[in-house]
Amino acid sequence: MTQTLKNRLLIKKSLKIVMAFTMLMTTSVHALPVVNVGGYLFAPYVNVTNEGLFQGFTIDLINALNNQQSKVDFQFVNTSIENRYQAYELGRFDLMLFESKIWGWENFNPEFIPLDIKDGEVYITLRDELKNQDYFNSFAGKSLSLVSGYHYKFAEWNTNTSVLSTHFDIQFVHTNKASIESVVKGRADIAPVTYSYLKHYFLINPKAESKLLISDRFDQQYTHSVLLNPNAIVSAAEIKQWLAGIKDSGQLRRIAEKYNVDL
Repeated sequence: MTQTLKNRLLIKKSLKIVMAFTMLMTTSVHALPVVNVGGYLFAPYVNVTNEGLFQGFTIDLINALNNQQSKVDFQFVNTSIENRYQAYELGRFDLMLFESKIWGWENFNPEFIPLDIKDGEVYITLRDELKNQDYFNSFAGKSLSLVSGYHYKFAEWNTNTSVLSTHFDIQFVHTNKASIESVVKGRADIAPVTYSYLKHYFLINPKAESKLLISDRFDQQYTHSVLLNPNAIVSAAEIKQWLAGIKDSGQLRRIAEKYNVDL
C-alpha cells in the first residue's frame, strides 16, 4: 500500500469520526428536557401486559402531551402505590396524572390541576337470591378484598394494613383485577373496585358480569387531577394549555372512551 493511499484512508476515517461526532452533538443539542411522569398500577390508568410493558390511559395521555408541544419530553416512570410519596420527595418524578389531593398528599407541596375526568369505586359481590343492595350496608362478618395502598372512603382513607386488619376481615391484593377475581372465585365476599376498570373487565370477561351484584352507591367518587411539582420546568399554565388542546381536538374523549372512563 502506497503512502498516498494510506493518507487517503486516514483522511476518510477521520472524516467519518468527525461526522459521527457532529451528529451526536446535533442530537444532544436538539434533545428536549425530560419531565418524568410517575405512575403506579391503577387500572385502567396504568396497567402492565404479560410482556412487562406499561399501558393504559396514562401512557396514551403522555403520548398525546408529547405530540401537543415541543418544549419538553414527557417520560413515564414506574413507582408503587406506597412508595410514590417518597419517590416524589426524591425527585424521581415531577408530574403524576390521575391523582387526588386527598390520597395522602396533605403533607406535601404539589400543585393540583383539575381534569374533567371522573371515576370512583363501587362494591361488588357474588350474586345469589338472598342478596340485594342492603348487603353492602354493613361489612360485619364479611371478608373484603382491598388493593394494598389504595385509599377507601369507608376506611376513612387509612392505608395502614395493620390498622385496617384490626377493624375488618381483609385480604390484600395488588390490582383491581385481583380484587374482582377474589370475589368471582369466592375468596372474598365484597370488594370495592374502580368503576371504569370494572366496565373494562366485563368487556374482556363478559361471563363475569352475570355472576356479580354491583352496588348502586359508590364508596367514593372523584374528579381526577394532575399532580405537578411547583419546581418543575413546566408550569401549571402550560399543562392546562396543552391539555386544553388535547381536549379541544377530541383526542381526550377518544382516549377516555377507549378505557371506559367518563368525561
